[in-house]
Amino acid sequence: MALLACLPAGAKEVPAKPELEEPSSPPPRELELERIHLQRRLLTASLNPLKAGISRLDELARTRARERDYPGAITARNERRRLEAELERIVKEMLVLETREQGLKTALLPERLLLPMEQARLDGVVWDPEKKRLTRWQRPGASAEWSLPGLPPGGYEVLVTYQCNALEGGTVLVSEKTFTLTGEMDTTLRGPETKALGTLKITDGAGRLRLSARTVVKDNLMDLFAVELVPANR
Repeated sequence: MALLACLPAGAKEVPAKPELEEPSSPPPRELELERIHLQRRLLTASLNPLKAGISRLDELARTRARERDYPGAITARNERRRLEAELERIVKEMLVLETREQGLKTALLPERLLLPMEQARLDGVVWDPEKKRLTRWQRPGASAEWSLPGLPPGGYEVLVTYQCNALEGGTVLVSEKTFTLTGEMDTTLRGPETKALGTLKITDGAGRLRLSARTVVKDNLMDLFAVELVPANR
């Protein structure tokens, strides 16, 4: 009120300007990941020109030697060796960056990755939309398969939430591009249970993950409600 009293007659109060919100910036890990990605692209782009230069210098050294231009041959040879050393340095740096990139990607993953049951590609298995489960694994080889969402390579613990009565069960096989693991589907007495099948090494994080029946006791391996992947280095 005191401020209003000090205004000249007829003057209008100028509304205060709203404070501008600072634009949100990506988290530090994501910025570092982008920086590494850019650096790897630049290094990759330099590989072919370096290799081409090494090949040309090798041919030049041979030509100069045939022509008895030995100083020229030695100069070309020394330059070739310098480029070879630079190539080795770049390859080592790329390996270090790749390791760092994988570590950052793993750190940005959620604690658990839930595979969508309804999006599985099925072979000899039935999706029950009412009970939200995969059922009727009636024969060895029956399978459910998912596309992985670009995971960093590494070990992942495989957790399954399933139900299995006394006349069901058998052995399940979990596989990716290269590696596999197996687990026994034991009887569950009190409804669905979660079981750790083991740690699977995933080499292609954008490839496929498959669960398939290896053996079936009678008519159904299990009723599967969820599959989760937990990064092993968490």
